[in-house]
Amino acid sequence: MLNTVFNVPSEQKQKIAIIGAGAMGVSIACFLAKLGIANITLFEAESRPFNSKSASINNTGILHHFVYGGHAKTLDLLLKQGILFRKLMPPYVFGDDRVNYLVPNQQENTAIYKQGVTFKEVADQLVKFYRQHLIKHPEDCFLGQPEDLVRIMNEQDLKHLLGEKVGVDRESWLKTEKGVFAGAVQIKQSVLNIGEFACHMIKLLELLSKQELLNVSYSQKVTNVAINDRGFELTINSNKILDFDTVINVGYAKSLEIPIPSKQSKHQTEGNLVKFKIYGLYKISSALKLQIPNIINNFSSTIMIRGQYGGVIKVGTDILAIFSGLYYNHDQLYFPVDESQQYLPQKWFQQIEKILGKTEEEVMTAIKQDISQWIPWVNELENLKLKKAVQVYPGRKQTNDLEAAQRDDNPIRYMYQHDNGGKYIHQPGFKLTSIPYQACQLVLEILSIYILKGILTKEQVEQNIKIDRNSDIILSPEMEYALGKGLPQVDDCEREKIIQTWNIY
Repeated sequence: MLNTVFNVPSEQKQKIAIIGAGAMGVSIACFLAKLGIANITLFEAESRPFNSKSASINNTGILHHFVYGGHAKTLDLLLKQGILFRKLMPPYVFGDDRVNYLVPNQQENTAIYKQGVTFKEVADQLVKFYRQHLIKHPEDCFLGQPEDLVRIMNEQDLKHLLGEKVGVDRESWLKTEKGVFAGAVQIKQSVLNIGEFACHMIKLLELLSKQELLNVSYSQKVTNVAINDRGFELTINSNKILDFDTVINVGYAKSLEIPIPSKQSKHQTEGNLVKFKIYGLYKISSALKLQIPNIINNFSSTIMIRGQYGGVIKVGTDILAIFSGLYYNHDQLYFPVDESQQYLPQKWFQQIEKILGKTEEEVMTAIKQDISQWIPWVNELENLKLKKAVQVYPGRKQTNDLEAAQRDDNPIRYMYQHDNGGKYIHQPGFKLTSIPYQACQLVLEILSIYILKGILTKEQVEQNIKIDRNSDIILSPEMEYALGKGLPQVDDCEREKIIQTWNIY
């Protein structure tokens, strides 16, 4: 039996419902289970966690802390969030540990917040934030020493990365507008192996469920949340009614389809922007390994970020995810939360050919051809499958990429406080990087109920979990194991079974 932090008596434990068994829902459930403060029920509309429509497994796995780096607050916050992710997870869930940012010589610049800011300036700023963090938390050196965090790349580095067809000499690459690239920088930055991450979280959830630290209810779709005298009333599969003290709605895009139980919050006036994104999964073929013998060792995840946003990301053994600006952001829908119930278009999941005007195979080939103008060997990859991802930008109206890049660090987009002390909290989606960090913020919101009722003291809570004045999440040694970093890796046979059953690659 896993040890819990608090021994709250049964009669004082809240009944908490969590809607959505993706990465965020499972993380919150695991934190609450470790604390031992509530009777937790995790509702999932599909037959398993991390389902095929889930944002959690339709993700390239980058723990961002640089791509929006021209915005200082975002740069600092994403760095903290990425470090926390590393602290809470076992090492085997991480794949690549370097990301190369290339700046093709094109006019537009979609990833730098202020016009004229250079990559070197942003890189220097990142090093400064990391150095400041390590002064306060020297044990958090997951990315090495500050001086090793960033490396400005030269044309020889590019030849190792892209093959010998870079097509520019050193002077034109570094100093003129005639070269293919205006500059490049390599950042120490973690990339999840999505298969390993999903396997770990699925097995952790199974373990906690078997030990009765939480209850998982599959094929149970929450269709409505209402307020009654006792607390919150959930309608399940349009007919079954269940009561809870507190409800946390983290069903990502699908959670937007559940009517919010009250319309009295300023957060609602902003709504949510939902984007439909497409990228391809590809395999490094045996022929390509013969052609470029060191391709696996020499290549690290790469993003082209000026003009046409695109990238090649290591997501598993011999598996690359490739996205291209021509197809990546394909469609979007604005959810004004203060209006009647809306639904995501079914065509986003079922009629790709009608949306794109091409077959999935044709789209995958087109993505490769687009990116091959910078990375020639991409054309030699084997097509595996097209991935469809739905991404939510909470609290946003329709806007441009630069404004969307300025992330709000408050994960709670809407909250209703019931007279009994319970809460309805709505958090429809954020970057994968942010999940453990924002799960902790949501858990602190739940713990505030226990402090207000005198069940726990503020001192007891802060001995185990708190946010300091620098926006760092501080956890006790016990709480650092809440997401299972001490668990052994799933064995090869079981891992392969999960990857195939969940259709991850």
